[in-house]
Parts: sequence; C-alpha cells; structure tokens
Amino acid sequence: MRTRDFMRWITALMLVMIVIPASAQYGSRGDQRYRDRYGRSNTYGDVVNLRLDNPGTLEEMMPADMKERVRLLHIEGPLDSRDFAYLKKLCNRSRCVDRENHKIDNYIDLELENANILSASSNVRSNSSRSERDVLGDALSGSHHLRSIVLPQNLKQIGDRALKNCGELEEVIMPPGVRSLGNEAFSNCTRLEYIKLRQDLERIGEECFYDCSNLQGIGLPHSLTEIGNRAFMGSGIKEVVLPDRLRSLGSCAFEGTPLTLLEIPAATRIVDNKIGMMKNLREIRVADGNEYYSVSDGVLYDGRGSMLLFCPVARTGALTVPDGVTQIAEYALSGTAISSVSLPRTLREIGSHAFSECSKLSYVDMGPSVQTIGESAFENCSSLAAISLPNDMKKIAPLAFKKCTSLASVTLPAHLTEIGKEAFEKCSSLMSIDLPYSLTTISERAFKDCTGLTRVVVPDACTWVKKEAFLRCTGLMMIDLGNGLQRLGEHALQETAITQLVIPASVTRIDKEVTKKCSNLNRIECHAVNPPSLDKVSNEKIPLYVPASAIEAYKKAKNWKKFNKNIHPLY
Repeated sequence: MRTRDFMRWITALMLVMIVIPASAQYGSRGDQRYRDRYGRSNTYGDVVNLRLDNPGTLEEMMPADMKERVRLLHIEGPLDSRDFAYLKKLCNRSRCVDRENHKIDNYIDLELENANILSASSNVRSNSSRSERDVLGDALSGSHHLRSIVLPQNLKQIGDRALKNCGELEEVIMPPGVRSLGNEAFSNCTRLEYIKLRQDLERIGEECFYDCSNLQGIGLPHSLTEIGNRAFMGSGIKEVVLPDRLRSLGSCAFEGTPLTLLEIPAATRIVDNKIGMMKNLREIRVADGNEYYSVSDGVLYDGRGSMLLFCPVARTGALTVPDGVTQIAEYALSGTAISSVSLPRTLREIGSHAFSECSKLSYVDMGPSVQTIGESAFENCSSLAAISLPNDMKKIAPLAFKKCTSLASVTLPAHLTEIGKEAFEKCSSLMSIDLPYSLTTISERAFKDCTGLTRVVVPDACTWVKKEAFLRCTGLMMIDLGNGLQRLGEHALQETAITQLVIPASVTRIDKEVTKKCSNLNRIECHAVNPPSLDKVSNEKIPLYVPASAIEAYKKAKNWKKFNKNIHPLY
C-alpha cells in the first residue's frame, strides 16, 4: 500500500473512532444501524448525532465542516421553531460534498425519534404555546432535499402542510401516538413510497396525500373515522381497505388513483356523495347495513334509490336506470364506457357533467319527464348521433352538448326559452336545427364551429342573438332573423357563408363586427327607420339597403355613415 493511501486509511479510521463530546457525535455513512434502517448503498456522506440541552441551539451545535457533508442527522432533545428553520435551511442547501470536497448527491435523512417538539411553526418565535407542543407544523414544507424522516415518538399531530412539496421525500416513519394528519400534510411528495399509519390515527385531512404518485399502497388503521376531501387524489394507490369505523369519506378522496375496487363500510358516508373519477375502477360495493347507499347492476344509488350517484368508469355496454330514480348526480357517469342509456319516466334532473366524456355513448332514451339538464351534461359525447329533449325543459344549460361531433339530429323542446352558452359548440355534424317559437335567447357561442349547419330560422320571440353565436359556421348560407330581434352580438355571424343579411326593423343595437370575414356577403338590408346603434364595422363596401326616408339619417349616424356611397333605398 502506498504511503498516501495508508495515511488516508488511518485518517478515516480515526474519524470513526474519535470520541466526540455528547453534544455532537459523528459516525460513518456506512454505520451498521444506518444500513439496517435504510438499506441504501453507493453513498459516501456522513452521519451526525446531536444532543441538544436547550431549544434554539441546533445551528450553533452543528459542526461547521458537516453542513455540506451530513447525510443522516440524528437529533435528541428539545426543538423549537428556530431549530426547524435551520433544519429547513439544511434541507435546501445548494450542494453536498464528500470528505474530499467532491460534489455528490444532495439529500438528508432526519432521525427525530428522541426529539421533543416545542414549536414547529414557519412563523419563527422563541416561545411556544401549549397547543403547539408535540405538533409537527409546516416549518419543513418545501424541504427539497429531505429523503426520509423518523418522527418524534411523542408526536400527537402532524399539522397542515407539514411536509408539503418535499419532492425528494421517499419514506416517513410515524410514531404510534399520532391522531391526526393535517390538510395537505404530504401533498406533492411525488416520490413518497412508504408510510405506515399507526393504530391511534383518527383523521386524515383534506388533500393530505394529494399527488403522491409513488404511494401505491397504504394500510388504514381501524381507529380511522375521517378521510378528508381529495385526501389521496392523484396518488398511486392501487388497493385500499376502508376501516369499519370510518364515518366520513371525503369528496373525491381517491380521484385519479388506479383503484379497481372500492368497498364502502356500513358506517361510512361520502361527503357531497362525490366519489370522483377513477379510470380503472371496475366495481363498487356497499357493506350490509349501510343506510346511505345501495348498489344495483354495479351502479351506486342513494339509500332510497332516488338518486343515481356513481357508475364505475370501466363499466361498458347498455345501462337501464330503474324507475323511482328522480335525479342523476353531477359527474355520476362521466367518462364511462357505456354505449347506451335508458332513463326512467320518473327522472326529473340530470346533473352537470353527468354524462360528459362518455365517448362511446351513441344512444340516449331521455324519458318524458326531464326538466333540467345541467351544465356540460353531455359534453364531448363524441359518438352521440341524435337526441330528443322532453317538452318540459325550458332551458338548455351551458356546454350541454359541446363537442358532440357526431350529433346530427336534435329535437328541441316545444317550450324552450334559452339555449345556453356553448351549448352546441363544435357539433360539426349538425346540419339543421328547428328553433321553437318560444325561444327568446341564443347565448354566446351557442352554435360556434357548427360547420355543417346550412340554414337557421330565428323565431320572432328571440330578442338577442349573443356574442359569437354562429361564429365559424362555415357552411351557414342563410339565416332568417325574426321580427322581434332587438340585438345582434359581436362577431355573431363572423366567418359564415351567408350571401345577404336582413336586419329586421325591431333591432336597436348591433355590436361590433357581426359579419366580419363573411366573404360571400353581397347585400345588407336594415329595415329600421331609426338607425340602430352600430359598433365597429368592416363591411362598408357592401351595398346597404335602408328605408328611403331614412337614407340621410344613416349617412349621418355613427359607423353607418362609413357606407355613405353604398347606401340605397329598399325596393
């Protein structure tokens, strides 16, 4: 062995064997206890053992030469907010080096098993209230290089956002006395793989494990009574057993997870009855004795059987909703693979997004009694070819049939008064539609990008065709505006194929650029004796025909006068 190598070996051995005062002891990164706990290899950092006698002294006790070298930090004694502020500083250090000052992987493992938390708030204070003791606050949130943590054995609560956004955190060792996990406690810990929840735990807060995509399994203790809204949304959990004592399961608690089976215990109630989208979910079960829910043909209903609450996304084929059901809840069948649905005579209401994203849904038997269809109820049902809406409906909600690209036939209710914004936007297969006499409003972008639409008759009851109502209906060659119309919204007919525009005498306001880029337009008629209010216009080279008695008034009116030499009397 060369002399230089021998001296390096002797130096390393001395560093391991030197007895350092009780307040700061060192050990090799290859320490047997460390390897037994973490089982990781190819690491060259160092272990630091610190015993604190007084809170707020961690930074001064930390050896200066170890701040960029420490990999495992073991702490005993009292910690307050000042100590946690320093811990976070360590966990966000810019680099980590080995004993020869070579840059290496930057991470820290914390062992706080024998630490005593006096205060762990991000609001640094020297004193702590009694309620802050034994509570892990949010002072370590955003600790970017924290890889694992062993929590103090006397810990009673993990507070809101305690370890949120710790992107390198892989493992958490939790003591048995913890009763509550706060809101967002582990949110966005995208590398978190393992956490054992202990038997005293009673509550998991809202979004507690949100977006923990590597967390593939978790054991929920029998003591658990509450799971917060979106608690595991976006996590990697594939299997879960809900404990019998669970009373409250949060809204969309497991949305976005790869769960294939969900079993609801007898005592459990779901907040707002919202389970959430789970693309792999094939089956849902309800334990005997649950008074809140029932299952029929694989579909979840409320306990009385009056509301359809949820259908597993992986469900395929035809679905017949039984008599007695009066309401379909929001998102109840969203994204499912069903091909057809028959709705009962008792049904009154279809909630928002109820059938949205059902790309294989080609047939709907609506039933005669539906009065309300919610926003986006059938949005992006790209296989739906025809729909007949019941006569009791008064309004089509916004986005109700948006992006139903195969929709070629629509029968509207006889007493319909309003078509909501974007209701039929991008229904490119729709070639014609009969608007009922009762219709008063065509809302913003109601038929935008309906490129197959060729002819529209607006009824006399309609007073307002709103902004971009027929924008980019490139196949629209004729539109007949009713005699009760009062206002045309901006860009309402932009980029259509109309050859002439007849504005009825009832119109009092025309918003800007109604017929912009209508390249086939060669004639405009305005039958109003008093020139309507007209915003910006770019069609002044097109012949304008107005009542003969009103020609001079049009030549003087704002924006109308731009037509000037092209203003002619109506025949």
